[in-house]
Amino acid sequence: MMDTINERLSTFSSELKFEDIPTEVLDHLKTVLLDNYGCGLFGSTTPWMKIYRDVLEDRTDRKEASIWGTDRKTSVVGAMMLNGSAINSFELDDTHTDGIIHVSTGVLGCITGFAEMQGNMSGKDFLTAATLAYEVACRVAAPVGMELAHQGWNNTGTCCPLGSTVGVGKMLGLTPGQMGHAMGISANWSSGLQAVQFASMAKRIVPSKSSEGAIIGALLAQKGFTGIEDVFENKFGGFYNCFTDDVYDVERTSGELGSRWELMGIGLKFYSTCRSKHTTIGALRKFRDDHPEIKPEDIEKVVAHTTSITHKYSVDADSITSVVAAQLSHPYVCAVTLLEGNAFIDQFTEEKIKDPKILEFAKKVEIFADEEIENLPRAQRYTVKVDVHLKDGTVFNLKETYPKGHPKNPFTREELIWKFKSLAGKVFKDEARLDKIIDTILNLEKLENFNELTELLSAKN
Repeated sequence: MMDTINERLSTFSSELKFEDIPTEVLDHLKTVLLDNYGCGLFGSTTPWMKIYRDVLEDRTDRKEASIWGTDRKTSVVGAMMLNGSAINSFELDDTHTDGIIHVSTGVLGCITGFAEMQGNMSGKDFLTAATLAYEVACRVAAPVGMELAHQGWNNTGTCCPLGSTVGVGKMLGLTPGQMGHAMGISANWSSGLQAVQFASMAKRIVPSKSSEGAIIGALLAQKGFTGIEDVFENKFGGFYNCFTDDVYDVERTSGELGSRWELMGIGLKFYSTCRSKHTTIGALRKFRDDHPEIKPEDIEKVVAHTTSITHKYSVDADSITSVVAAQLSHPYVCAVTLLEGNAFIDQFTEEKIKDPKILEFAKKVEIFADEEIENLPRAQRYTVKVDVHLKDGTVFNLKETYPKGHPKNPFTREELIWKFKSLAGKVFKDEARLDKIIDTILNLEKLENFNELTELLSAKN
């Protein structure tokens, strides 16, 4: 192979050992895993996931990997699609700030299903593969997240198949050359449309589907099948040529491998909405706490200043026709936060999104793309300025930079456990079982067989 991004990533991925991974990286990764297994378990209870499950289970009689939160198994590809989609099914999953990807949605269903199918993988080996899957997905996305989104591509479905590929490839023991060919095959599955974000159930399932290519690509490469060696830089139909008009950064994507860890930029979600709304929620919740004397009926209007991409990612108050639309709607999110004090799972139900009090208040909210915020470094892209105008003429000027759960504003241990139990508790009512899952994930390196965890995620016992 030539000296390409693909070669650098593939060689690193093939050669990485568990002992090479810093403790702080493993600790952060396990936090992300715990949070997103909880998201997936909760997601398995949603009505759209039942429809998806029924359709996919009818397509195969294979029993290779578990469907989380149920007592059933399906094909590894089916489990990947179902479990990855369940993670994404209620706007609760992780986000890499610069890459604008929900990493676990794209890679965790894939690598968990494949590890379970292998049947004899240790916890250490799974963590090594998972580290690579998360790291490579973040590196591919990090320098181009904004460009991908503005072009109309679904960032997660476009970038995460490459992370899933090295995770699966690591489990298969691929050589550097085989890993490179696997990447050059699986990138052909990269895709997804941003328009799916705003109203449809399809929003839930698009990001994880692309990682089917990771499984097929890795298995093909293992048998000598070849792919595009310069898949990232190729000037005619290469990854960055297609998706970003040749915007990329070789060093951000493939430099300092093993010493700089991009996955440390993954943050968690404290609210059940599009991540770009979270700083607004945080600012308004603090406003409520600081000014308990001010009632919603005292407010004339709310003006939120954001980046242009956050402005694009917002549904107008008059277009809230589904839970998905409400979770993407800045006006709805502002309204429900000021009226109820939160924007978690109880604020996004079919009944709630039809509440005339909330919908009327949402019409008081205005969203503007702010040039000053637009020009901030990408690491500060969640910055918002929120002006709360009272009917008596008073104006409160709020500002928030890092959303709750961001690496610079992380969960406490108690908040992490609270969120996991709030979500996974919708499936498993037994507190002891929830504690066992938590302990197993946070001590994965001690597992002799990774399938001890997949058994716990299954409802069959």
